[in-house]
Amino acid sequence: MNTLAKPVGLGFGLLGTTNTAPIPDAEARRMMAAAWEMGIRRFDTAPLYGGGLSEDRLGRLLQGLPRGEYVLSTKVGRYRDYAATVTNPKDNPGDWRDYSRDATLRSVETSLKRLGTDRLDIAFVHDCDEDITGALDGALPALAELKAQGVVGAIGCGSNLAATHMAVVEHADPDVLMVAGRFTLLDQSAAQVLFPRCMSRGIEVELAAPFNSGILATGADAPGTRFDYQPPDDNIRARVRAIQGSCDAHGISLKRAALHYSAAHPAVTRLVLGLTGPEGLRSNLDDLAAPVPPGLWPALAELGIPEPGKEA
Repeated sequence: MNTLAKPVGLGFGLLGTTNTAPIPDAEARRMMAAAWEMGIRRFDTAPLYGGGLSEDRLGRLLQGLPRGEYVLSTKVGRYRDYAATVTNPKDNPGDWRDYSRDATLRSVETSLKRLGTDRLDIAFVHDCDEDITGALDGALPALAELKAQGVVGAIGCGSNLAATHMAVVEHADPDVLMVAGRFTLLDQSAAQVLFPRCMSRGIEVELAAPFNSGILATGADAPGTRFDYQPPDDNIRARVRAIQGSCDAHGISLKRAALHYSAAHPAVTRLVLGLTGPEGLRSNLDDLAAPVPPGLWPALAELGIPEPGKEA
């Protein structure tokens, strides 16, 4: 029997998305039941997603599941109004940030109530890219207090920027990072310095967004595809077409190659995928359980994509 390249978790941001038709409750229950049946035990959310709507809905989905059998995380520091309309997922008008100690403690207390639990397995400081000092002076020490009290099991940072993670690693003592989209077939910016530092320090890395918001799953020309939340430009599309051509030559789908690439670096301890229906989740797990053709990584290296782990 094949085994997965790395363990997999699910992010529940779509339970709070309000720029498209929301996932109905019955469909969300079907997704969770299927994920549990497939062995997924790692779940992530944030107060940003729907201004708490994702946390509320995930909390209901978790009711009745044995608390000791899954790993639950949420985040602090980046917020929006409850069920606010999202026009720009990357920088939505009306969103705000607060990395102070008091705001962090209030945020965790509120998240615990929404999620229906008395503890978090992981708490991340969320997207502190423009206020790293605030996170280092306020949010991270507050989370360390909660960790010492047993309210939080592990603390860290979640960001789309490798430089933000590096600043946190250099000036704080995180247990785990959620690195979104920065070790993929299109972007390896976490590999040169951040990942080796994490390995030397024993810091776990959860790699989120291995498809860079979709384009590495759909291909360059699918209607509505996205790269880092936005429509891809011509250069990105051309790059993806070249990668897909190399994948085709080796008899592997672009999606499967993207998943395996992000999972292959020795610093990565887990992939965190976006919420999808049972069929999509099974497809992703099947891709991760299937082998990578010999010669794929060297062929991609000819396109300037370094072989996973060669930087370490």
